[in-house]
Amino acid sequence: MTVWWLAWRSALARRRLFAWNVAVPALLLTPVAMSETAAPHRVAVYGVFLVFFSTFGAAIPTVRDARDGWLDTVFRTGVSRRAWLVQTALAETALDIVELAPVVAVIALTGRGSPAASLALLTGALPLALLFANVAGVVLAALVRSLAEAALAGAAVSLFLLHFAGFFRPAAPGWTRTVAAFDPYSLLRVALEQVEGGSSPATAHPWWPAVMALSLATLAALTAGRWTRRFEWPADR
Repeated sequence: MTVWWLAWRSALARRRLFAWNVAVPALLLTPVAMSETAAPHRVAVYGVFLVFFSTFGAAIPTVRDARDGWLDTVFRTGVSRRAWLVQTALAETALDIVELAPVVAVIALTGRGSPAASLALLTGALPLALLFANVAGVVLAALVRSLAEAALAGAAVSLFLLHFAGFFRPAAPGWTRTVAAFDPYSLLRVALEQVEGGSSPATAHPWWPAVMALSLATLAALTAGRWTRRFEWPADR
């Protein structure tokens, strides 16, 4: 678990950055949670922020570490690329949960839903969404050439998935509802809606978004030996 501990020690050593990662979500989302804004609008804001937080937090540092040659050094020590991805994604997901815990607690406490809905968000939907976002961020980092491109690609892909998950408008009957039923972020939307006291037709098959998210993350891990070659030094960026 070398990569896991390295990620944690590095994050905790940067105390100022860690504090900002806790304070900024709280400062931005607490006013939304405590406002009289319509529940669908709050859900959309929550979804965009949470997904962007993890996607950007994975993509941008990965591009930086590849550009500086750090990832190539890690791979040359004999660390399996698959193990690197798995440990990195799990460590960053755990860190995101810790950093987001205060504001997520506010969201759960101010929501109009039941305690069971808040528990489902905290123990299932949120960790799964953050894990997928972290894996997606790392994969996107292998497809771009700069920090700016990483931010743009992360935003574009995240907004695309959030849109089809139904965060911005309810999925209409037909193919869009079918897509929403498999979208990796649909489970997060459903959980947030339940926390806010609403409901969603996607709750009929809540396991499909989870299956899709875990399947795509597993595929990324199984093929890591190929696409992580973009991180070798000298990086072509």
